[in-house]
Amino acid sequence: MFTKSGDDGNTNVINKRVGKDSPLVNFLGDLDELNSFIGFAISKIPWEDMRKDLERVQYDLFIIGEDLVTNGEKKRIDMNYIKWLEERTVEYRKESGPIKLFVIPGGSEEASVLHIARSVARRIERNAVKYSKEIPEMNKMIIVYLNRLSSLLFAMAVVANKRRNVEEKVYDIGKFW
Repeated sequence: MFTKSGDDGNTNVINKRVGKDSPLVNFLGDLDELNSFIGFAISKIPWEDMRKDLERVQYDLFIIGEDLVTNGEKKRIDMNYIKWLEERTVEYRKESGPIKLFVIPGGSEEASVLHIARSVARRIERNAVKYSKEIPEMNKMIIVYLNRLSSLLFAMAVVANKRRNVEEKVYDIGKFW
């Protein structure tokens, strides 16, 4: 599908022309990228609990976009979304057991794609901090959500390796200091 309306370097966001290089459009693009990596992770993960949680996250990412472009006039990220992420992270952490601080990303295919999604979520979180300075009306709970999301994705990756009986590789910082 194409409309040719973006050929001039601008796009429509809620019936308003905005430059494709604007902080808002960049942030929406970042969300789209993360959502795509999460969709890829879903396609690789056989466990229903993780698939269901990741599908929920995909919808949440659309809500973040809607929150941002409408200044929260329609849907808005709030503590309920963050609480859900925290609860799910705690459940996965129970299953994983103790986690070393410096896990080297990788292991099983499932864990690897979750680590990619986690690192993209971290980048978007960093960019969200920057965008929040350029878009003062941005809901700051979006930054909190992205922070918790990367924690959830990390916990899921560790559990994926455990479910596949793949031992985590860890970086021993004490070994080199």
